[in-house]
Order: sequence, then structure tokens, then C-alpha cells
Amino acid sequence: MSNFFQLFVAWGVLLLVLLSLYLIDKVNVIHSKHVGPEIPKTYTDSLFADLHGKSLWDAMSGIPMAGYPPELLQKLRPHYEPVIRQHIEHVFMQGQQDGAKQEQSVPKNVASFPTPRGSLESWLPMHHVASLYQVGFDHAQHPEHWLTNQQTLDQVVAMLYARTGLLLAEPFSRHLMVRELPELENSVTTDEAQAAETADAQIATASDAMSAQAMAETELADTEVVDTLADTPPESETVMLTHETSPQTLDGGAPLNLQPQQVPA
Repeated sequence: MSNFFQLFVAWGVLLLVLLSLYLIDKVNVIHSKHVGPEIPKTYTDSLFADLHGKSLWDAMSGIPMAGYPPELLQKLRPHYEPVIRQHIEHVFMQGQQDGAKQEQSVPKNVASFPTPRGSLESWLPMHHVASLYQVGFDHAQHPEHWLTNQQTLDQVVAMLYARTGLLLAEPFSRHLMVRELPELENSVTTDEAQAAETADAQIATASDAMSAQAMAETELADTEVVDTLADTPPESETVMLTHETSPQTLDGGAPLNLQPQQVPA
């Protein structure tokens, strides 16, 4: 009797263990269907520790973070600048590509970007992301509004850099919005031609003026010479008068040979 009871208890415990394992497996299957696969972390840069995404933006914006003194955050800012730079350029280029395809979409304000030590997840305020995307979109569709788009882009970037305490070396529009206007080259060529024509005309005018001045000076000199000659009395001319005398004799002697005399007029 005692052996039979022990065997029954053993079988009962074995059935309970199998049933528990089956139930645990079913619970895991149901949980995996509702939760989905685990998403791996998108940041691997150990320099920022557990700062990533929104927490990284808050820390760089000056919001106090436990375990991160201001001195440490100040040292991290130069390493954060390439990340936010890539994020700004990525959003702008996305808007520019959608503008070229004429297909507007909603940009995301969270993305992962490479760093020298791996990658890091970046987060930007949605209203700034929407502005950057719209500038890129408008720049692709309306390049003639270049000045307005340039000012908007530089203002948004300046606000982002000011919020995070970063130094903006140069405006982003210098490398993101390069102007390629053939008509500008034609205008420059036309201006150069007009300038050359104007210079030639000025040279011709100056040459004519110099010629007229030279002629006037020549005429003035001739007039002075004529006036000088008119004021000078004429010189006495030597007139040769020949007084001929007939050969006569004095007292019946030999004839006198008289030489012609010059008498002043």
C-alpha cells in the first residue's frame, strides 16, 4: 500500500512539472507575439555613457543631469558638434530630395549618426526639424527664393547651436545652398563687355580732346607768330642804283672811268 502511494505521488509531481513547463512556454509565446522582437540600441559611443537621444539634447541644452556635472558636459560639447551637424544636414537633404521628387513627407527628429567611436542617437526639437526640412524642400522647388531660404536656414541653425552652447564657425548655407546660376556668368560677361566698351569710348574721347587741344595750341602759336611779324618794322632794303655817266673828259684829257655807286633807298 505504501509503495503504491509513493508511486502515485511521484507520477503526480512529474505531471505537475510538465504542465508548468508547458504553461511557461505558452506564456512566452503569447508575450513575444504582443511585444515583438527586442530592438537593439542605436548608440554605441561609450564616450557619452547613457546619454543619447532626448537625454543627450537636454544635457547639451543646459538641463541638469544626475551624474553629469557642467564641467564634464562642457568637455563633451566638442564631440557632440559633429553629431548635431550631421543631423541638421540630414534633415535638410531629406527635404531637398523630396522637393526634387515633389513628394512631401514628415521628417523624423530622431536618427543615429556615426562617430569616431561608433554611433550615437541624436534628437532635435520637432519644430526645428520641420523648419529645416521645409527649407530644403523649398530650395529644391523654388531656387529663385535663394535669399529667403538662406536666411531661414542660417537662423534655425544658429538657434540650435545657441541652445546647445556650441560655436558656429560659418553659416550652413555656404555648403548646403551653393548657387549655380548660368545667367550670372552671362551677366558678368556682359558687364565686362560693357565696361570694355565704356573704357574704349573714354579713351577715344580723351584722344579727341587731346587732339583738339593740340590743334588749338598750334593755331594759337601761329596767331602769335603772325602778330609778332605784323608788329615788327620791315628792314631797309638795299637798292642798287646805277648812275651812269657819259665818259667825259676834263680839259680835253682822258675820259674818267667812274664806278657805279650804291645809294641806299
